[in-house]
Amino acid sequence: MNDTYLTPTISEMSSVAKAFVSEGALLKVVVKVIDGSVIKLLEELGFVAVSGKEQTTLSLMAPDQEFKIRLFEKLRDEGVCFSDGPDWCPAEVFEFLRDQKLLAGVYRKIIWLGPGKPKIIENC
Repeated sequence: MNDTYLTPTISEMSSVAKAFVSEGALLKVVVKVIDGSVIKLLEELGFVAVSGKEQTTLSLMAPDQEFKIRLFEKLRDEGVCFSDGPDWCPAEVFEFLRDQKLLAGVYRKIIWLGPGKPKIIENC
């Protein structure tokens, strides 16, 4: 599989990514919004705003793994990225579920090269 790498600035990110999953290992799934056009979709999926965050952040409790799998599929299909990073990050959760044959297909991964320097990797 051939990955495509995009390194936009924060101001360019809204044209490349609408949002990214920043937490997803446990029951809570947290999405940080880059482009406000995705907020209605997230609310329709059951996400609620988290107050007191500098970036628009929404969260949702996933009652079980099956719910989280369906949620990850919908987020992926809408172009939402999955954050890569330390610990049990959303990208690793996605890959684990795919390795277990519970999810299928490719997704978009976002990594941080430094403050305000995201890199989006397509076709993971």
